[in-house]
Amino acid sequence: MREESVWWIEDAKRSLTKAGKYLELGFYEDCVFNCQQALEKLFKGLSIELLKKRPVKTHKLTTLYKPLEKYAQIGEELKDFLSLISPYYFITRYPDIAMGLPSEIVTEKFAKECLTKTRRVFDCFQKFISKGK
Repeated sequence: MREESVWWIEDAKRSLTKAGKYLELGFYEDCVFNCQQALEKLFKGLSIELLKKRPVKTHKLTTLYKPLEKYAQIGEELKDFLSLISPYYFITRYPDIAMGLPSEIVTEKFAKECLTKTRRVFDCFQKFISKGK
């Protein structure tokens, strides 16, 4: 595996771990942000490895996933989830975009759902990411 793709994928795994820790601590907005980041980094690393090209500069997960779809089908439910979680890159970080405190907008239930679905996406790509290091 190319060194640069390993960096992205290992960082994606760390973001996923952080998401779980933030959920345990009750920082639900940080859990959701790290889920979004884990997926973005995963897709960017896989783009370098599988597509042999630089990833598109975007935070939109559906755009990053689309060229990877031929390698792993995630299904409609998880594709919808990618669309849903993408804006949380901004919503969880900027109170003006969230129109309030992100900590008051993101619920425990939503954070748990995001973490579960993020892990499911990772599972779909497991055969590619387990090659790492």
